[in-house]
Amino acid sequence: MCEIQAYKEKFVEDAVYTPSPNLFLSIRDLLLNEVCEDVAEDIPSVRDLSKRLKTELRIYEMSKREPFMHVTGVDAGSQVLPLASRRYAVISALAYSLPSGKRYFLEPESFSLPYTIAGEKLYSTVNIRREAKLFETARRFLEENETELLLIDGPLAFSNWWSMAGKEKDRRRLLDAVNGLLKVCMEDGVPVAGVVKRPSARYLVYEYGLERETDLPDSFLLLQTLNPGERTEIFSPRSAMRKAVRTSPFMDALSCPIYSFYGRFSREWNIPPLRLDIPAFSLGHIEEIADYCYSTSFWEGIPLPIVRADEEVKITRKFISEVYCDIVAKVNRLTGELSYLTPYWGEGRWMGA
Repeated sequence: MCEIQAYKEKFVEDAVYTPSPNLFLSIRDLLLNEVCEDVAEDIPSVRDLSKRLKTELRIYEMSKREPFMHVTGVDAGSQVLPLASRRYAVISALAYSLPSGKRYFLEPESFSLPYTIAGEKLYSTVNIRREAKLFETARRFLEENETELLLIDGPLAFSNWWSMAGKEKDRRRLLDAVNGLLKVCMEDGVPVAGVVKRPSARYLVYEYGLERETDLPDSFLLLQTLNPGERTEIFSPRSAMRKAVRTSPFMDALSCPIYSFYGRFSREWNIPPLRLDIPAFSLGHIEEIADYCYSTSFWEGIPLPIVRADEEVKITRKFISEVYCDIVAKVNRLTGELSYLTPYWGEGRWMGA
């Protein structure tokens, strides 16, 4: 407690929050005090947990080498067009191959949901259908093209949230898509890895029984534990999940065991380690996969094939706004009934009507 108090005195000069007559200054002062207090509170325990993880984890050095010549990254994108009548969602996915720069995609798809369905239900449906589209595109790409390594932008180790997202047919579609891709990769001998750019999971926390000592995610603790160019040993997310909640229905339904490791691919202080999920049949290539991702992580610690796929498939609000303007023009030309296209404004007129 004395150590925590010392940190608080060091980081928080004025522990008493004094309201300001200016709203934004009040918000600034509030966050400044609260965040600094939390940092001061966390430092001793984070340092202790980091030391313990260093002694319990087997840590490996990664090399900057590119053992694969032809590598494909696959990413998916989505966006919602909100009208006053209903919301329209569009999803797409794209595979980008290096060094050829070849782009491959299936036809995008859209669907609409009325406002009688809650917003969180819409976005969970968008998320699960987008992930299904991602794996379907990756599988079709492999069936028609060759590659030495396939990198998926997203997890292969799915949390229990995915067993509740969307409808039953959506969950079945995602499972079939993941299992279909794993089957093709295994039959063709193509190593595959899921690259999780913003990991918030606590698999290692559960694996080492630390859940009662901290509420912090793996990636933050490992940012303090790993040096740039280091990775953890592999572990089983499914095993860790079952230690914490005793069930893992989505992971149980996958046709192949999935293993993971965390790697710190960037020297920047503000970029936490990424998590890579690898099926059991690709574990023989784990060093090559880790080294390739480290060698090509030029931008925010993300492997280059994933960056390229993300750039090509991203659906921005600006793009949707431009499409909306085209829709307005076409409906006006055909029917003149523009009120049917009334947008859902909220506080922001982001669509260019």
